Amino acid sequence: MKAKGKIILMATCLLLVSVWVDATDYKGWLPLIPETLGDLAKSGEPDGINMEMSGQSWSSLQQNYTDNSNKRASLTIVSGVIAPQAQAFQAMSQMQMETQDQIIKTVNVSGYKAVLQLNKANRNGGLMISLGEQTLVVIEGEPITNEGELTALAKEVPLKKIATQAK
Repeated sequence: MKAKGKIILMATCLLLVSVWVDATDYKGWLPLIPETLGDLAKSGEPDGINMEMSGQSWSSLQQNYTDNSNKRASLTIVSGVIAPQAQAFQAMSQMQMETQDQIIKTVNVSGYKAVLQLNKANRNGGLMISLGEQTLVVIEGEPITNEGELTALAKEVPLKKIATQAK
């Protein structure tokens, strides 16, 4: 009976350890934020958060970009499996959809799995790039009319440096 109790205790401890995941501190990403994204310049200061909830943590850093013609984009770096963007990526990476107005599909960006969402009617889109088990880079912009515009923006982000820092 004691052996059975020890096995249950060990299994419980292993489960708790596997669930506990520390997210990267957003302040470490600040030097990796590009000054420009495409022909867009930074708009304001980056907005970051480190959060802990129910024994798990996640972090996020967002930088907005704009120009004088109402073109805009945002770059968000996220770490942590409970982050809302991570949960959205998990759901959307399992789906492929194309309608007259919208496309959602999985694509490859610089060797990383990504989910592309393009809303043709509203001329906006987003790209969620998975850099590992718990780190994502999200790029959103408007006006966006095709996949190439988003993937071009993604090539200006130091994805490998962000992925390396998250490990």
